[in-house]
Amino acid sequence: MTNNIQLGPDAEANQLIRILKAQNPGGDIPCETPIAPGVRFSFDPAARFRGHLRPEVEGVLSFRVEQIEGSGWFALHVMLGGVDLSDFSVIGFVCKSDAPSALALKTCIRSGNEAGFVDCFFDKHVVAYGETSTHLDVIDLSQNPDLPRQAPWRDFVMFFPNDKPIDLTLRDLRFFIV
Repeated sequence: MTNNIQLGPDAEANQLIRILKAQNPGGDIPCETPIAPGVRFSFDPAARFRGHLRPEVEGVLSFRVEQIEGSGWFALHVMLGGVDLSDFSVIGFVCKSDAPSALALKTCIRSGNEAGFVDCFFDKHVVAYGETSTHLDVIDLSQNPDLPRQAPWRDFVMFFPNDKPIDLTLRDLRFFIV
């Protein structure tokens, strides 16, 4: 059991990552079904994918996904909760990752609204390659009016390229709101 004694607006998301790491899931990757509380993969319904979680790795999450048919997107979602960002300046994340062959992926904060949701992308690509590397990115709230300060729910979303099989290990993933 992983204690949940952290405080602050980022506590919920960081607790979900601690639970994911403790559960160390393995097996086939389900679409839209949580692989741990608050963490799930989503796939373009117009395409077919096949993927597998590797539980033996040291870190948060390790997986391989390949597109079988069609051309579409797939993504990893982590629930951030309905954090009110009105009194904060930045929202960000840091991750450590590696991959057998280099890959670049985009990340965003997805915020729920009456029409469905709005995505606000981080500026930099996360790049994973043969060595474990660290990536840090932030969204300056004063420079991003498209990111709602209040929302009923928020997700952190990692979008993966669809032009080749993805083999990735997330060694660490943490969020911060300042």
